Amino acid sequence: MTILKNLRLQHLAILLSLFATATVHADDRSDVEGVINAYVKSQTLENMNTQAKLMASDRTYIAGGTRYSNNEISMAIQTATNSVTRKASPGIKRISTAEDVNIRLNGDTAIVSFYLIMNDINNAANVKAGQSISTTVHATVSMALFKMDGDWKIVHTHFSPTK
Repeated sequence: MTILKNLRLQHLAILLSLFATATVHADDRSDVEGVINAYVKSQTLENMNTQAKLMASDRTYIAGGTRYSNNEISMAIQTATNSVTRKASPGIKRISTAEDVNIRLNGDTAIVSFYLIMNDINNAANVKAGQSISTTVHATVSMALFKMDGDWKIVHTHFSPTK
């Protein structure tokens, strides 16, 4: 009887420790999905301010073999590049989608990976001049998000072109 009682206490202790190690709230998954959806939706050639609001000020960004540890500079580079693209091709439109989104939660940390597909639709003048109607960039993206002051923020982004 004592052995059975001790065994039950051990099982209870193990069960309680599982809940105590990393508490993930039911809304966390949908909140992280919301951040990822907003990130993809803001992956346009227009103003990057919407996307910047999704990120921690000290976000690390890796793209094209370069690691940027200053989020302000990496966002400025992306904004400048997008500006040149818009000036070179007035009327160009980018439509982005995320496929196969995988989210792993552990407490106030989320690790996310997905395929990002960015379709740049050219303007009519460029198409008449012989340029293609659209170009598509395929990338694998991984992110780390932390829950900071109640909000999920992107703290790390790794962008790897796949095609």
